[in-house]
Amino acid sequence: MSKALSSVDMIEILSFVAAIAVGFVILSWSADRLIEVASTLASRLGMSILTIGMTIVAFGTSAPELLVSSVAALEGSAGIAIGNALGSNIINIGLVLALCGVIYPLVVSRRIITRELPLLGLVVAFSLALMLDGDLSQMDGFILAGALIAYCYYLARHSGGDSEDDEVVILPITTTRAVVESLVLLALLMGSSKLLVWGASELARSFGISEITIGLTVIAFGTSLPEMAAAMASARKGLFDLVMATVIGSNIFNLLGVLAFPGILSGGLEIDSSVLQRDGLAMAGLTVLLAICVVTSLSMNRNESGSSSTMALGKVVCSRIPRYKSAIILAVFAGYLGILAMSIIG
Repeated sequence: MSKALSSVDMIEILSFVAAIAVGFVILSWSADRLIEVASTLASRLGMSILTIGMTIVAFGTSAPELLVSSVAALEGSAGIAIGNALGSNIINIGLVLALCGVIYPLVVSRRIITRELPLLGLVVAFSLALMLDGDLSQMDGFILAGALIAYCYYLARHSGGDSEDDEVVILPITTTRAVVESLVLLALLMGSSKLLVWGASELARSFGISEITIGLTVIAFGTSLPEMAAAMASARKGLFDLVMATVIGSNIFNLLGVLAFPGILSGGLEIDSSVLQRDGLAMAGLTVLLAICVVTSLSMNRNESGSSSTMALGKVVCSRIPRYKSAIILAVFAGYLGILAMSIIG
């Protein structure tokens, strides 16, 4: 009997491992293909890679956060709904962007510095201000949704081809196929992420790892896997505007959309004070730290005439962020995880 049970357990464990392996393969392939299709779509529509990244790629990869937060809000789990939006933003900057920057030194374009990064800072401050009263009311949700509509209008008005990525892969496909394929690939990204999270969660449970630990690791990071895959694929191809656009666009959507819909659907959510004091501050702090790293790199590059860290691609001046600055952001994120773990243990 024990041998039979052991065999069943072994088959289950192997199925979890297979799910993880298949999830990784599909995730990696679909992310690579999505970048090429998005680049082609941008070219066909006369839009910049950055704009495509901040709309199709960024909004699409944030769909898991939206679904998780909306379902959690409807079930009365305010902490999950709020924490998922804030936590995803923390992971996007502290892990996704920082890790990309450590492996592939990031190049930041002038538009990112002068438009998108300040806009992200404004959205972070605005959303946190709405939650300072300890409540995300239905009215707050409608305000955030209105801001999301205004943000989409802004993107539509600034969709010209001002990206610095001049080595873009253009596929021999029609615009219609590019649109359809983008949607299919986004679905594959989300599906493979869910498969990977499921396999890892079940594998962890089979070894007796606690639900809290699973939630802090596999589930918490699971909804950010599409952003990680898309950003890494972009960085590997040298499409740095797409890396920044994926993270910044996703973070803005998380605050204006992922927060808005739970607030609207639930009729209002109460916010635990520790969420703002710990996670809200961490999100704001990492956003400010990212801005500091970008601005100081730009200043250094201006002072270093002939330096290889300043690049001119076409008419757009780009500033390279050194690996050590990305490592600093990664270290701060690790510190946040330590504080989070201590608060749970305590």
